[in-house]
Amino acid sequence: MRRYGLAAAALFVFVGGAPARADGLEKFEKLIKPDIPAGTLKYKSGKALGDNGFVLEDVVVTPPPDQTNKAEPVNIKRIAVEDLDFAAAEKKAAPNFARIRAEGIAIAANPAEGVDLKEMAGLDKLLADFQLDYRLDPDRQTFTLNRLELDVNQLARLELTMMLDGVTPEAFADPSASMDKTSLRTASLVLEDRSLLGKVVPAVAKAQGTDPAGLLKTVKPVLQGLASAQGPNTQAALDTVAAFVDDYKQPKGPLRITVNPPSKTSATDLAAAANGDDAIKALGLIVSYAGAPAKASDPAAGGRPAVAAPSAAKPSCAPGSRFFVLYDDAWQAATARKEGKAADTCIAKIEGNGDDDVTVAMDKTVAWSIDGPGKPVSGCRAGDKVVVLHEGDWYPAEVTKKPVAEGQCSIKYESDEEEEKVELKKVRKLD
Repeated sequence: MRRYGLAAAALFVFVGGAPARADGLEKFEKLIKPDIPAGTLKYKSGKALGDNGFVLEDVVVTPPPDQTNKAEPVNIKRIAVEDLDFAAAEKKAAPNFARIRAEGIAIAANPAEGVDLKEMAGLDKLLADFQLDYRLDPDRQTFTLNRLELDVNQLARLELTMMLDGVTPEAFADPSASMDKTSLRTASLVLEDRSLLGKVVPAVAKAQGTDPAGLLKTVKPVLQGLASAQGPNTQAALDTVAAFVDDYKQPKGPLRITVNPPSKTSATDLAAAANGDDAIKALGLIVSYAGAPAKASDPAAGGRPAVAAPSAAKPSCAPGSRFFVLYDDAWQAATARKEGKAADTCIAKIEGNGDDDVTVAMDKTVAWSIDGPGKPVSGCRAGDKVVVLHEGDWYPAEVTKKPVAEGQCSIKYESDEEEEKVELKKVRKLD
C-alpha cells in the first residue's frame, strides 16, 4: 500500500503559478505534470472539467522503485479531479479543497513483497475505486472530510467522514504541530464486508495450523480478557466487534463507528483519559452492528450501554448533530450549530462549501446516514421519486422508463428535463 500511496502523492505535487483563464486540464499540465518524475505517469487521454477540474483516462502510474523492490505499474481506468484549489497552488500552499475520484484501480495478484492474493484469497487481481472529498475553511478554522472511501469491489468498502475545529492552514500543512489545538466535532467510520473476513479468517487459521472455528475460540478469550479489565462502555464496544467477526461468513450489515463528542475533544484530552470508558465517553463513541447481542443495548435491564444501530428518528438541532437538509435544490449534509430564533428552525453549517452558517427549517431535514439520505433502492421502477448523488449532493429526480444496463437507472432531475443514466448505488428514496 505504501507504493500506491507514493503513486497517488506523485499526482498532487504543486509548483509554479496558474496561467490566467486556463481550464483545469491546462493547469494540470502546466502546474503538476512537469513536476512528476519521468515515466511515473502516463495516460491515453485527458479533458477539462471546467476551470478547476480534469479527467485522465486509461492511466498507468509507476511508483519510483525503493531500495529493495522493483516498482510495478498500477493501471487506473479513470482519474477524475472534479474540483481542486489551484489558487492555493499558485502560492505553493496545500489546497484548501479537493474532490478526487479514481475508478478501476487494478491491483495485481502480487502487489507487494510477501503478499500473494492468489494464495491468500484465491484472487488473480482486485479492482478498487477511491474517493477523496475535503474542504478547509480558513476563516472558521474548520476542516470537513466529506468522504474518504476505498472500495475494493470483491472484498470490502471502507469509508471515513470527519469534521475538525481549530484547523488553520499552518496546522493543515503540519498536523502533528498543533494536535492540542485541534478538536474533533464528529466522525464516522464504516466497514462494509463483502467477503473480506470470509477470506482472511480461513487464511489466518490455516497459517496457524487450525480451522476457523478453532481460531475464533482463541480470539474470543482475548477479547473477553480485554473487556473484563474495562468498564461497560468498552465491554459493549468489544462485544459488538466480536459479533461482527463471528459472522465472518455472512455479516448482517456493516460495522459502524460514530463519534459525536459532547464537548470539544482534542488529542491532549484523549491522552489524559484514565481508561477506555473515559475515552469512549469523551468521544461520544458508538459502535454499531445489526448482529450485535441484544443485551448490549439494554441498560435499563442491567445490561451495558446502548450500542445500537443509528436511529432514523427526527433529526436533532443539538450542537454537533448531523443531518441532510434541502438547500439550494439539493439534499446536502449539514452540522447543527444552535437552535434558530424561529420555532422549529436550526442554525447549521452546510458542509462542503464556504458559505456562512444558514438558518434551515427542521421540516426540510432528514436523518443523517453516511450512505446518504433515505434508503437504498434495489431496482429501478418507472415513476418513483428518488434522490440522486451528483457532485457530492443529492438531487430530487424521477425514474424514467428508458431501459438501461443492469446496475443502472435512467432518471430525470426535477430541475432538468434531460434524461441521464446513473449507477444504481447513487439512487436512494426518502420514504
